[in-house]
Formats: sequence, structure tokens, C-alpha cells
Amino acid sequence: MNRYFISDLHLDETRPHTTALFKSFAEKLKETDPQTELYILGDLFESWIGDDYENELHDEVKTTLKSLAGSGIKVFFLYGNRDFLIGEEFLSETDVELLIDPFLLKSNGKTILLTHGDQMCIDDVEYQTFRSIVRNPDWQKDFLNFPISKRLKIAGETKDASKQSKQEKSMEIMDVNEEEVLRVFKQHGVNTMIHGHTHRPMIHELKIDGSLCSRYVLGDWNKTSAMVLQWSKESLELIDLIN
Repeated sequence: MNRYFISDLHLDETRPHTTALFKSFAEKLKETDPQTELYILGDLFESWIGDDYENELHDEVKTTLKSLAGSGIKVFFLYGNRDFLIGEEFLSETDVELLIDPFLLKSNGKTILLTHGDQMCIDDVEYQTFRSIVRNPDWQKDFLNFPISKRLKIAGETKDASKQSKQEKSMEIMDVNEEEVLRVFKQHGVNTMIHGHTHRPMIHELKIDGSLCSRYVLGDWNKTSAMVLQWSKESLELIDLIN
């Protein structure tokens, strides 16, 4: 069985090249072993304001995901910081299975922790405060009850504020906190972790209590890079679809 892990595609109408690349990737997956599994570790979309908002991009992506499921490929998804409002309607339409972050993937005696990664960026206090607000079920219920026009306006304002905030922060603050990474490894008793969010593709190796641990960081998809992590048999390999 082959398993593929991706994150941070940030699909948006303004980035048609990324949508085309995702569709091409999906078509190639359908040519592989039918037992193939695809894990999307958050931020598939640049934003998601509710399952009731429809546009051409959403229809394209849903059709692509449904086609993957129809070919026998299992697709799994966990929330990112951009698309945490994806709901049951979307999941039902696409036959995608939602995973709860963090998720422990167990296979052939190996356990791998999957997470979007933003929860480990604890040095970014401003973001963590914002995250605690928007992940509150009451806030989400109120937001989804707003008219679509108001939700679009709020999403646009939030995106602009986030962009401005990032320009004022150091890269170190927006990256994962190393002590928090160690805590997560120890808490779940694993030696392998896969996450996205930081847009810094890399394989980090560290020793925890004498055991070698590996942290695989996925990258975002853009015009110059599209990172995929492939797990085949016992090996994990980061692959760039563009380079």
C-alpha cells in the first residue's frame, strides 16, 4: 500500500495553476495501486466559509475528490487553520473521511502522528488567541448563520489582517516551538510526526530519551514547488511534483 501526505495547497480562484496541479496529481494517483490512501493535512483551501457557499472552484475540487474515492482510493482530511469550517455536507459529497487532529496512523507495527501543525506554534500568542476564538463551536455556529455576503466580507478582512500580521512577525515566532514538539512526541509515545502549516518542507531528526525521532514537514503548493510525502513499505520520502 502507498500512502501520500499533502497539505497547504491553499486552493483559490486566484491560483488556477495550483488547482490544475492538484487535479493532475489526483489523476496520477488513480493509476497507482487501488489500495492507495491520500491524507490531506489541512489548508486544502485558502478559505472556507461554509458548505453552503458554492463556486466553480469548489465544484472542481469536490468532483476531483469524489473521483478519487470512486477509483477506490481512500481520502482522509484533517482541519487546517484556513478550512476548519468544512462540514458534513462537503465530506458526504466527496466521500472524504475526517480525522481528528492529532491523529495516530498505525500500520505494520509503526505509529505516525499526523497533525496540521499550527497548535505547536505556541510562540505566536496572537495567532493562538485567534485560534481559540474561531475554533469555539458557539463562534462557528454564529458565523455560519450569517448571510454568505457577510461571511465573505469577514473572511476577506481576516485574510488581510493575517497577511499584515505575518509581515510584522519574525519567522521564528511563526514556526513550531521546539519544546512543544518534544512534548507532543512524548505525550503520544511516537517517533515519527508529519505536519504542515509552516510552509518549511524539511526532515528534522532528533533524539528523545535516547530514541531517534523524525519530524516530516510538508510544504505549501505554489508555482515553484508542490511537496508530497510518500510512505511506501517502510520508507518515507519527500517528493516535489514540480522540481
